[in-house]
Amino acid sequence: MRFLPLKFAILPATLTLLLIWTACGGSASSVTPAAATLSASTVTFAGQTLGGSSSVAVSLTNTGGSTLNINDMALAGANSSDFSGGTTCGQSLAGGASCSITLSFTPAATGLRTASLTISDSASGSPQTIAITGAGLNPGDTVDPLGVAAATSVSCSSADGGDQGEPNGTCYNVKVSCPGVNDEIAGVKVNDPTGAKGTVTYMVGGGGKPWYDTNFMFGVTAVDMVASAGFRTAQVDFYSKPTGFPGNGVFAGWLTGPGGIRALSCRFSTVSKWIYDNIRQPGTPFCHTGNSGGAAAPAYALAYHGFDAYYKFVELTSGPAFTRIDKGCICDPLNSHNVTCGSGGPEPPTPQAECYLADGTAFVDPSYSPTTHDCTDSMSGDLTFQQTFYDDSIATPDAVYSFPHVKMNFVFGGQDTGSAKPQGYEWIDGGSTSPDGLFTSPPVTGLNGAAPTRACVADAPHPIPDVLDGAQQIANDLIANCQ
Repeated sequence: MRFLPLKFAILPATLTLLLIWTACGGSASSVTPAAATLSASTVTFAGQTLGGSSSVAVSLTNTGGSTLNINDMALAGANSSDFSGGTTCGQSLAGGASCSITLSFTPAATGLRTASLTISDSASGSPQTIAITGAGLNPGDTVDPLGVAAATSVSCSSADGGDQGEPNGTCYNVKVSCPGVNDEIAGVKVNDPTGAKGTVTYMVGGGGKPWYDTNFMFGVTAVDMVASAGFRTAQVDFYSKPTGFPGNGVFAGWLTGPGGIRALSCRFSTVSKWIYDNIRQPGTPFCHTGNSGGAAAPAYALAYHGFDAYYKFVELTSGPAFTRIDKGCICDPLNSHNVTCGSGGPEPPTPQAECYLADGTAFVDPSYSPTTHDCTDSMSGDLTFQQTFYDDSIATPDAVYSFPHVKMNFVFGGQDTGSAKPQGYEWIDGGSTSPDGLFTSPPVTGLNGAAPTRACVADAPHPIPDVLDGAQQIANDLIANCQ
C-alpha cells in the first residue's frame, strides 16, 4: 500500500501533534518483533532569540525485523505551542528502516520553555518520549548564537573509556549542531550520589579530550571529592570527530574546524546548556572547572553566550588560553604579559611569553582547517591573519566583561611556563589593546562587580590537577563556592 508522509499539525485548542495519513493497512509479520530506537531522548535548544527559529532532526529506527506500526505523535507540555515539527515517517516503518523527525523551536517568551514529544507505536516500551527544552532570549542576551543538542544514553565503556576513572558513571552522547560549523558528538559522564547541592562540569585543556578524571594524575581526586560532598559531577569529552572530517586532518576535539575558535566555542556552550537543562537538578547551582583550553571554553560561554545567567561559580585553572589568539600565533615580535605566580608561590609581576609554539600547531591550526597551518605559518611575524585571530579571541570589543551573577576564581601553577598562563592573566587584568589601537579591554568583574580571586599552587605545572595539592585546591574551592 502507498502512504503519504506523516505531517505534524498543531491544534490551537489542544496543541496536539496529529499524524495525517491517507490510507490504512496491515504489516507483514516477522520472527523478530519491531523495536523503536530514537537517536536522541532529550533535545535542548540552547538559546533562541524571540522572533527567530531553529530546528534539529531526530531519527526513528526500527531495529527489529517486523514492521513497526506508528499510531500517533503528540507534543505536550507547558510550552508545547513554542515547538513544532515535521516527519518523513509513515504509518509504518519496515524492519531495519529509519525515518526522520524534525523539531523546531520558535519561542514566544524569554526563559525556559519545555515540552515533550510522545510517539505511540507497536514496539515494546511504547510510547517513546523525547524531552524538549529551549531558552527564549531577548536580542542582546548573547553576542553569538547558540546551537542545538540532541542526546542519548550510552554505555560508558563505549564512550572513550568512560568506565575508567571515577566509577559508577552514567554516560551520554550529545550531538551538537551549531551555526556555521560541522556537527560534533561530545561525551558526557555523570556521577550522581545525590546531586542535591548542585552540578559541577569538568573539562580538560586543549580540545577537551579525554575525560578529566583519567587525563590528570589526580583527576579522580578533583572529581571524587566534589561528588562525595553531595554534588552531581558532569565531565565533558569531545572525543568524536565532527561530520565532514578529512582523513588527513588533525583532530582537536571541540577545536576542530573549519570555523575558527570563537564559532567553535558554541559546541561547549551548547553541551553545557544541555547539562544545565537535563542533568542539573532544578533550583541548584551550576558551576564549572577546566584547565587551559578547558578554562577558555567557559570564558567564551561567559563573554559571548550569556552564561552569566547560568553559572554560579567558575574555577578556571591555567587559563583561559585564548584571550588574544593573535598574540599567541604572531610571535615576532614576542608578546608577553605579567604573571604573579612563580615557583616560590606569589611573586612580583614578571613578564611571561604568550606565544603558543607547539600548542598553536596542535589546537589553533585545526580550528581554521584540519589540514592547514594558519597559526603556525604566522609565528615568524606574518600579519595576514592578525585580524582574524583577534576577532576570534576572548578579549574583543563586542565581548562581555562583567558577570555580576558569577563568582570567579583563577588558579595558576608556579611551575607553568606556558602561554596560557599569561593569556589568563591578561583576561583578568584587562588592558589588552586591539591591533588598531582603538580598543582596550577592561578588567573582568564577577559577582556583584567584584574582581575575581586568584590562587597560586607553587608546585603545580600547567596541568594543575597533576599534583595532589592542585587537585585538592580545585575540589575544595568548588565545594566552598558552588552555592
